[in-house]
Amino acid sequence: MKKKYVSRTIKILSFALAAFLIMTVTQVRCDHNKIRLDGFYMEEKNSLDVVLLGASEVYTAFSSALAYDEYGFTSYPYAIEANYIDLFKSQIKEIRNNQTPKVLLIEMNGALYGNKIKDKDAKLRRFTDSMPFSQNKIDTINQFGSEDEKLSYYLPWVMYHGSKRAIGKFLDNIAIHFRGYSALKGVSGKSKSTFKGKIMNVEGDTSKKNLPKETEEKLRCFLQYCKDNKFENVVFAKFPHRITKKKFYERFQMGNTMAEIIREYGFDYLDFENNCKDVGLDYKEDFYNDDHMNIYGQQKFTKYLGKILVDKYGVKKSELSENNKVRWDSSAEYIKLYYKYFEKCHKEGKNAQLYETFSLMCELDNLKKQKNV
Repeated sequence: MKKKYVSRTIKILSFALAAFLIMTVTQVRCDHNKIRLDGFYMEEKNSLDVVLLGASEVYTAFSSALAYDEYGFTSYPYAIEANYIDLFKSQIKEIRNNQTPKVLLIEMNGALYGNKIKDKDAKLRRFTDSMPFSQNKIDTINQFGSEDEKLSYYLPWVMYHGSKRAIGKFLDNIAIHFRGYSALKGVSGKSKSTFKGKIMNVEGDTSKKNLPKETEEKLRCFLQYCKDNKFENVVFAKFPHRITKKKFYERFQMGNTMAEIIREYGFDYLDFENNCKDVGLDYKEDFYNDDHMNIYGQQKFTKYLGKILVDKYGVKKSELSENNKVRWDSSAEYIKLYYKYFEKCHKEGKNAQLYETFSLMCELDNLKKQKNV
């Protein structure tokens, strides 16, 4: 009788665990943000030479797999859509809890969003949905999360259950976990787009505009945090943008002010926004909108920034474990197929935005098979 009771208890617990795992995998928001951050936590501990922190400018401008193929160093974008400076401290803690990069490159456009950030809770969840349970996660949720929704930050399926978007994307979530690593290293891209409007020339423009008081306070607070913690490997940057409107020009001028403040605290600042010619970018051909480069700009910028990381900051070819080298070599092959597939889409007139989904990886695997036939 006792054995029967134990057996029944085990079956009930097994069923409950299986149900929980199914809900965790299928009833979560799985978009490019989650796939990217999940991939970061799958990287071998202390194996990344460079980590790039920031918003969408990071993963659309820089391809870690391409940089590895070109220069041999490992990197990864710890970046989410519309990432903002309030979250940077917590994100640095996450990075440092998992990696010891030679360079932590922080793209600072997220410091200039202003104080009225739309859908702030949704942006927070893009971060917390992928965070492993830790004191840092608890602190982040307590500081920024809604008091009425606390449970859903720890159990995302409470928030997303029944969502058609969540259910429709669960294959993407399963695929990356089944593979055990991010094949495309968090990159996202869009195919070619030609701009026919007027573009403002900001090459060498050093004009400034004051930051709003609260924006400057947040910036200085973050910089002081980095200085107090002696983050000697931190480098700040502003990635290229296309200036077509007055509001973008004013943001550009605030960026120049931000650069001055960052240097005041003793940190390096790489300004790519007013020297796109040095990068070799064409404002009309290499961007898919004003804030983001397309895959052609992405390839140019990755090679340019990669060379700076090697020449100026001494980032060298990585010494990888045998298993990790196999993974990175595989990613280098996949990124070539990724760009090849974009060319195919472009010829077919598709202006696709592609990241590491189950369907895209199937397409890339088909290209690989054709290549090996």
